[in-house]
Amino acid sequence: MTAIRKVLMTAAALAGTVVAAQSASAQPLPDSSADSPRVTASSWHAFGSTGFEGLDQWFSGEIGECKYVGNGWNDRIRSARTEVPTRRVELWDNADCTGGSITIDGSGYGSIGPWVSAYRVVSN
Repeated sequence: MTAIRKVLMTAAALAGTVVAAQSASAQPLPDSSADSPRVTASSWHAFGSTGFEGLDQWFSGEIGECKYVGNGWNDRIRSARTEVPTRRVELWDNADCTGGSITIDGSGYGSIGPWVSAYRVVSN
């Protein structure tokens, strides 16, 4: 084998190694932006239609904290669930977590009437 051919074969082998190394290390970093849809320790998923379909929104909060769903979702949540089966979230009729409520978990509620105004995470 000539010296030039050995150099070319070595260069080709190294180029393949470099490409493989870049490919493996060039994975995108996880998105840390606030609007990234990801499951957090106390998140739950609301949907604008029954059957866990339609417009959707992620909500989160600290355990025990009552939070208003916001004007855009007040009385508009039609189905909801947590994405972790053991997580429990109360959905409340009034913005101050009073009135009637249901508790959702991983199985969720596939059909909710027009009344949810607030929520409280009760367990992670």
